[in-house]
Amino acid sequence: MRQNRVWVPMVVVALAFLSTGCMQLVRQWELDRVMEPVNGQLSDHEARITANTAAVEALQGDIEELRSQLDRLQQEFGGHVSDDDMHGAGLAVALPVHFDFNSSEVRAVDRPILDAFAAAIQGSYPQARVTVEGSADSAGSEAYNMRLSRARAESVSDYLVQTAGMNADNISIAAMGESRLVNQDTGVEDRQNGIENRRATFVVEWAGPGSN
Repeated sequence: MRQNRVWVPMVVVALAFLSTGCMQLVRQWELDRVMEPVNGQLSDHEARITANTAAVEALQGDIEELRSQLDRLQQEFGGHVSDDDMHGAGLAVALPVHFDFNSSEVRAVDRPILDAFAAAIQGSYPQARVTVEGSADSAGSEAYNMRLSRARAESVSDYLVQTAGMNADNISIAAMGESRLVNQDTGVEDRQNGIENRRATFVVEWAGPGSN
């Protein structure tokens, strides 16, 4: 009888211990069940972060390569390449693309420059958004020069698309008129004067159609 009396408390303690252990296991199972979708969402989120980081690094590499290619064009043909302060994420590109007096036709001498510019864009960052800016000298009225500068921008844009093979959806034009005169030469007396004012310049922005 004394032995039975000893075993009874031990059995009670053992049962209590087992009961407590079972409750803990149940609680852990419930916690795991609740956390399973949360953990899955966290894993998906981490995967997206990793993918986005890789995409950003690749994008930065493409932008750096494009800047390098445009710098080479500057060294080969002249002009200048600088950060575009007006638009922010992009470059302002001035290459020696000029026009004859009162003309919007792309000159034969400038076609290799436009070919090289298009090749740099397509080879390094084809989704870049390019704005072609046409300018005029101060001969003629402001309204006429605005129309002429627009026609010049359109001619360059058409060449880049139809001849150099750039994506038309990624190119827009802007007419600057006589608002960006380099000098006061007009070319009225000497048609070669003022050619620095009769030009096309470019703004290359990182984001554009097809960049998603």
